[in-house]
Amino acid sequence: MMTNRRASYLPLLALAGASLLATVSCATSKPKAKEPAPEVGEGEEAPTPPGYVKVVEYEAKTKELLEATEKLEDLQGNVDEQRRRLQVLCADYPKHAACDEYAKAEFARKAFCEDPNFTSHVDDIVKSCHQGACKQVDEAQLLSRNDYMTLVSHLPHKLITFKSAETTLDRKDQASLQQYLEAVRGDEGFIIIVGRASREGPWNDNLRYALDRAESTRKFITENMGIDASRVGYITYGHEKMYLTDLDAERLSDRKLSTREANRSALVFTYPCYKAP
Repeated sequence: MMTNRRASYLPLLALAGASLLATVSCATSKPKAKEPAPEVGEGEEAPTPPGYVKVVEYEAKTKELLEATEKLEDLQGNVDEQRRRLQVLCADYPKHAACDEYAKAEFARKAFCEDPNFTSHVDDIVKSCHQGACKQVDEAQLLSRNDYMTLVSHLPHKLITFKSAETTLDRKDQASLQQYLEAVRGDEGFIIIVGRASREGPWNDNLRYALDRAESTRKFITENMGIDASRVGYITYGHEKMYLTDLDAERLSDRKLSTREANRSALVFTYPCYKAP
């Protein structure tokens, strides 16, 4: 039983690409050093290296699920008491007019999950990560670039951003992530978190920031939301493949972000169809 019914939102997803170095870690130490000062001006973008991930068009069913989830998040963003009352009402009277967004989100989730042709290959990717393909860097079996792009184009996801040199979620981020996982029914799936850092500064420092941001997000999901830790994992990428492009930044967030801001982030993938044995 989840410790908090509102906050029972579960795990899912795997990824990494061509030369993506996957790494699941339990490190909890936080860096003491400040994130290195930018090497390029705030108004400039660093050159885009080859092999960058380009966000592809979302599959129709994924887009429908994301849109329904966003509307439901807006609805759930009200005061806690109002939200609780609405959840009780919709549980007892699902056809009530006030429950339209809940009904639409549930319909979109079922449509997403009930097409085996749509989800079978994603199942294979998620299972491979869950069973060991997303281990430490030196032991990782790398998911193919095609597998990674499949996840990007098929799975719902939420981008959580951090300020420079920060690795912990603030209250606003915690509330936003919780609302998202509740709306998308994350407790019925698998969760994979992708940690990132900005391009500027030494690679080792950036990797530490990326891992700590992913771990901080994982701890909130498992400890604060009560989601089974065995179904929440995280990874990060090897050098060059870790960084988002300006196109990624535009597509992964509903607000205007610079590429640098988007890269100081944790990308939370949810696969609400996967049932662990």
